[in-house]
Amino acid sequence: MPESQESIYSTRTEPGDARTVPWRPLVISAPFGNYIQPAGCTATLGTFTAMPRGGRVPQILKTVRYYPRIKAWVNKIGLRNPGIAWLQQKVEQGKIDVSDKLVSVHGFDETQWIELIDKAAALEPLGIELNMSCPNVGEVSWPVSLFARAAELQSEAQGQLPGAGPALTCGASMAVIVKLPPVNFRAMADAAVAAGLTRFHCCNTLPVPAGGVSGGPLKPVAMQCIAQLRAAPYGDAIHILAGGGIRTPDDIDDYRGVGADTFAVGTKVMNPWYLMSHGGLAPLRERATGVSLRG
Repeated sequence: MPESQESIYSTRTEPGDARTVPWRPLVISAPFGNYIQPAGCTATLGTFTAMPRGGRVPQILKTVRYYPRIKAWVNKIGLRNPGIAWLQQKVEQGKIDVSDKLVSVHGFDETQWIELIDKAAALEPLGIELNMSCPNVGEVSWPVSLFARAAELQSEAQGQLPGAGPALTCGASMAVIVKLPPVNFRAMADAAVAAGLTRFHCCNTLPVPAGGVSGGPLKPVAMQCIAQLRAAPYGDAIHILAGGGIRTPDDIDDYRGVGADTFAVGTKVMNPWYLMSHGGLAPLRERATGVSLRG
């Protein structure tokens, strides 16, 4: 069993608490987790869609831009990926192990969403991230049945449903994460909690005409999102994975100060150097672990 499944990371001591999660305190967000998988971190694979979406490299060259004055990246890649069937094949061939990774998915309609989460759960990953709000693929919406089905799969994986079959081999570790948009997120969070989902990733990129903005400008928005979720009636019973502009240990401290439990990096690793060395992530990993293992 991968080491990441032997330890359950939590901000609390009570077993089974909603804020107990199977992933490590520092997460590599999709799509960067496809390529950068440092020891001591949890990688997020994807985002995968029901059908392949080609043209990734041309879209990267065409739309990805860095604005040093505001320390921001802008892209309009639009979830280019080989599709969920590709991941299924790689797992079946033993070329990709998802048991210690999160798998991110996005559906364009109800049928696709249900298909994706069913297929992803069958792969027995550490967790499934519902990428609800990529600004480059249309408006933010979700089918009524999505969160209920996701919660059902989570419960089945944990052997909690009456009459459920054997729990998945990832046991009580598999969790569903809802990746929220940076704006108009409360209705989505309310619906997810009502269905039984209590893990959130705050938050996705900021929508602008040129695509999505990530990096420094996202941090204050994500922090406000987290603070508002913590102030909600269910705020103390949810787990929040914080992401957006994390580059230094001080950023982790800032997110912790508004109620984040674990932490995700993305544009921090948007550098070819991280394909060769992960040393630059050590200070973040150490700070995140110190926060997440507090009793």
